[in-house]
Amino acid sequence: MTQDPISYGARLRQLAAERGTAEAVRFLPARGEEQSLSWAELDAMTNRFARALAARGVAQGAIVGFALPNIPAHLALALAIWRVGATTMVLDPGIHPETAQAMKARSGAALVIGREAGQGDITLAEFIALADGLPRTPVEDQISVPGKIVLSGGSTGLPKMMCDTRPFARIPGQSWGRVAPSLGFRCEQTQLVCAAMSHNAPFTWAHNGLFEGNRLVLLEHFDAVAVLQAIDRFEIGFAMVVPTMMVRMIDHFEESGATLESLHALYHTGAPCARWLKQAWIDRLGPERVTEMYGSGENTGQTVISGAEWLRHPGSVGCGFETEIRIYGEAGEILPPGEVGEIFMRPDDPDGRSNYFGPDAPQPRRDGDGFQSIGDLGWLDAEGYLYLSGRRDDVINTGGVKVHPETIEAVLLTHPQIADAVSFGIEDREWGQKVVAVLVAKPGACPSVDALHDFCAEHLSRAETPKVFRLCEALPRDGFGKIRRRMLAVKLAQEEI
Repeated sequence: MTQDPISYGARLRQLAAERGTAEAVRFLPARGEEQSLSWAELDAMTNRFARALAARGVAQGAIVGFALPNIPAHLALALAIWRVGATTMVLDPGIHPETAQAMKARSGAALVIGREAGQGDITLAEFIALADGLPRTPVEDQISVPGKIVLSGGSTGLPKMMCDTRPFARIPGQSWGRVAPSLGFRCEQTQLVCAAMSHNAPFTWAHNGLFEGNRLVLLEHFDAVAVLQAIDRFEIGFAMVVPTMMVRMIDHFEESGATLESLHALYHTGAPCARWLKQAWIDRLGPERVTEMYGSGENTGQTVISGAEWLRHPGSVGCGFETEIRIYGEAGEILPPGEVGEIFMRPDDPDGRSNYFGPDAPQPRRDGDGFQSIGDLGWLDAEGYLYLSGRRDDVINTGGVKVHPETIEAVLLTHPQIADAVSFGIEDREWGQKVVAVLVAKPGACPSVDALHDFCAEHLSRAETPKVFRLCEALPRDGFGKIRRRMLAVKLAQEEI
């Protein structure tokens, strides 16, 4: 018998009735004691928050923004927003008040909730006090249309807003179609959430996990040793990470004492993964336990690759999964295998693509056949496997040669004294743009500029070798490991390198 789709709020209510006091969420705070939240407690918190939303005038179709860290209230608030039929808009917990107000005005949000005063219309503490003071009347589950607004981080200005305008309901066992099982995602397992839920992928996977009855182990902040030890201690089966996390985890693996025997899927996404790093994890876990997906918040399509496939096509992010791919040249021609160009994708279900939202929403870049680009560059091999070459906006044009910063970063991260690296171009009178590398040294290391230059010259072309090296204590990466190169370039240019 085919089951009808149900809302995330209704699914939580169903699981709470079935499981009661069984643990739904184990929360590992940065400081203080661990917390355990049962399915019944999570549902009760969701009900309290839903009543408070209604008291603030939030109804079906309204937009609610919230800027919270990885805490249980983040999960319950999203579920409460969906329970009343409203739309979530997750914001960075460190968002500046002016930016929060601008996003509220731009989205037309009915309410913005922040952890800190000034980040919205009400703080989380004030919201919880309101919720706790209301009568315990039941809240009927509604279906949100749309369910969530996804923010795309731009290099400058406010992020773009995107949403899937279909009713936000799923069928248990099929929360994300066929792509989730291909990545090692299973129902009824323990699942790790260690990336910031202010980003779409960790937010989506966390709620898919709850929808499918998974117990979540939620970390407030990423810590490599804590993550590795938590996988063993809680017998975690599925973990979604990004390459910056993978670097720190592999560096601290021996120190952690972890075995990772329970982990059947280390799934990574969010940024290109250096070949040495991918190989290191395949060597550690075996190819059958390492998976990768390339996609976007626009849902233009996706690729999936297993560890075994990657060993046959090292460096690839996989073939199109329920997706067709074209590579276009600068003149608008379709390029043959082996040539780098702009990636255009068309999913088998075009209706599943997200639409840009808001009064100044941009038009998607599509060809006449419905293939869409988000600005990434890459190439296909003869078997249709995709290889990424960076973003169109990030390419450095130095002396007439186009250089991809990811290539430079991948080499720098193999240096034994370097822990993190980012590369970009800044304006230069002679070269048009000169290549800059900003680096974080490993503890106790102090590499010289000459040694770094010689190392790059040995592994990169002359055009790719940075002309400027800067060491710093930490790169300004967000909770999903991403960094805005152009903003960093502007900052360093102002310092007159």
